[in-house]
Amino acid sequence: MIQIYIILVGLTISSFIGSISYRVPGNISIITPRSFCIHCKKTIKPYDLIPFLSYIILGGRCRFCKNKIPLKYFVIEIIIPLIYIGIYIKFGPGYEFFLLCYLITVLVYLSLVDFDTGSLGIYDIFSVYIGGFCLLLLSLMGKLRHPPSYFLYGALSASVLISLSFLIIFLVKRKVPMGAGDLLVIPGPSLYFGVFEVIRVLIFSSLFGIFVGLALIFTRIVGKGSKFPMIPYITAGVVIEILFF
Repeated sequence: MIQIYIILVGLTISSFIGSISYRVPGNISIITPRSFCIHCKKTIKPYDLIPFLSYIILGGRCRFCKNKIPLKYFVIEIIIPLIYIGIYIKFGPGYEFFLLCYLITVLVYLSLVDFDTGSLGIYDIFSVYIGGFCLLLLSLMGKLRHPPSYFLYGALSASVLISLSFLIIFLVKRKVPMGAGDLLVIPGPSLYFGVFEVIRVLIFSSLFGIFVGLALIFTRIVGKGSKFPMIPYITAGVVIEILFF
């Protein structure tokens, strides 16, 4: 029964972050107007807002203008509930479950914003740190398996490794590397892990980014000089570390 509840909550949250990932960067209120098609701007009927199912029923197109609904919204409505379930199966109910679900939710939101705009606002970046601060507080209270120093060392190691990599690229190419804003984001999710876990996350993220980047270039979807959003790759690395290690 609890798994069904988690799936329903995951579907609701994924639909919400899909909406705000479009609204917030566009300076649109998250309350008004009601949900609308990003193409024709017509208000979407409540029966067309059912997460996952509405996309299938509509064939992935707006009921009014027939333009395609971005596939990314459908994908996250599948992925987020599945990740929530995976976290629950591995960690069970408790502080870790809620903290990790929050982390994944925020990272998916940041991934969507990064994918659409290529830039993150200060409040977007700060959101990923809130869970980390709560984690440190709970650790200080003895509610988690590791002491605060365990997580702080993880965040510090991530900051140092990323800074060194960007410095090397800068010295070699004599220009600021693409994605320099990631330096502000990465310590946030790194607060959830220890040093060795952080190293694995960075390795997984890099490998995933290289694989996807090469695939896109070889299929000529993007050119060699195209900019790649980095947060989705970091998110993938975090998910792999949480669920499989």
